[in-house]
Order: sequence, then structure tokens, then C-alpha cells
Amino acid sequence: MIFETIISTTDKKGKVNFAPFGIKKKSNLIYISPYIPSKTLENIEATNCAVINYTNNALFFVNCILGKKEFKKKKCKYLSGFFLEDSISHDEVVVKEIQKNKIRPTFKCEIINSKNHNRFEGLNRAQFALIEACILATRINMIDNKILKKELDYLSKPIDKTGGRIEKELWLKLNKHIENEINKKK
Repeated sequence: MIFETIISTTDKKGKVNFAPFGIKKKSNLIYISPYIPSKTLENIEATNCAVINYTNNALFFVNCILGKKEFKKKKCKYLSGFFLEDSISHDEVVVKEIQKNKIRPTFKCEIINSKNHNRFEGLNRAQFALIEACILATRINMIDNKILKKELDYLSKPIDKTGGRIEKELWLKLNKHIENEINKKK
């Protein structure tokens, strides 16, 4: 199963990068498969560690896609990294093994610390629609425009039915970003 998270990594100088990321988790192991090239890949290769932030707040996902990655963060206990202050929980992980691949290498990581921060308040379909739209936004160059627009139209329904003011504002910003990226392809 793939879990949608926000991964935080640091470069050798300590600069933090946040990225929306689907990870696989099996007991005490997490598998991270970043695309080549990516900042997440560079940072994990440089430091051999990462932080997996669990959140159902779509704001983090959308703002990462929009390039607005200045989030409140706190220092990790066992790594030279940072976690999202407003996450539900986080896992601090260290790389144990690397499976090489020309497109997406996989880092097999061991969880060395897990911490719960906030109470889980439940699930919302609009938040999931935003996260799914963020995934589509990262694949604009891989998906036909007609299929992309059809998917976005489908995802707009839970936004309209179950979203609050914040989700609807994020939806508009994300759609504007996607439209701009599509226009760059032309």
C-alpha cells in the first residue's frame, strides 16, 4: 500500500526541503523511491536519512506543488533533520539499503524514531481530492491533457460537496497552477 506523506530532507548545509511523497511501509521499514533528478533524491544520497511526515492537511501538499515550502518545523530527536510542526505524526528514518534504478531508485529505510503530535480528526473527501490533484500536477508531462482535465473534473465534485473555504481556495490555486503548466507545454 502507498501512503501519501510529506517527506522532509536536508542537504549537506542543513537546508530543509519538503516534498509530497508516496511511500511504502512494512512494519519498521519504509521504502522511498524518488525520481531522478529530484531534490529529495539528492538530499537522501547526501545524508542517508529522511523524515516522513503524516498529515491529512491538504495545505501542505498543495503548497509544496506551488513552491511555497516555508512551513513551521521542529528539529528531530535522532536525526539532523526537521519534521512538520503541524503534522499528525512523523517517522525518522535512516537508509539501510539502496536498490539502483535508472528512473526511480528505492531507498529501504529503517524507522529509528516515531512521534505522535496531534490528534487525528478524521477523513475528508475534499482533502483527498486535493492530494490526488497534486499527484496529477506532478505528472503533467506524462498525462494527455484531455485525460488530465477529465480527472480534474471528476475530482472537483468532492471539493464542491465536502470542501470548506480553505479546500475550495486551494483547489482554485492548484487548478490555476496546472493550467499554467499545461500552457507551457504548448
